[in-house]
Amino acid sequence: MSKKESSKEAGVQLSLREQLLGRLSEEDISSKKREVSVMTRMSGDIVEILDALVELEIFKSRSEAVSAFVEQAIVARSQMFEEIKVQAADIRKLRDSAKKHAFEAFQEK
Repeated sequence: MSKKESSKEAGVQLSLREQLLGRLSEEDISSKKREVSVMTRMSGDIVEILDALVELEIFKSRSEAVSAFVEQAIVARSQMFEEIKVQAADIRKLRDSAKKHAFEAFQEK
């Protein structure tokens, strides 16, 4: 395969990857350190699509593909998810306070 054909294929690959991921660039996906593992079950149909994307070398692995799509979905609605994080933190504080009060109520005689 000539250098021209190789770079042409790479251009198509990146173009397809960019189309799949919308506004996330290749650098955004590959440069971010993925340090937390998340196990999940998926339907066979979804896994077949992931495997096809890996086979076409659009992604290096199923994990990379799933990570990229999840990140894309969250980034697309980042304002909503930031509010969810704030509300979750508030709920945690309220839950911790309620547990503390409940514990104190059982300690009093």
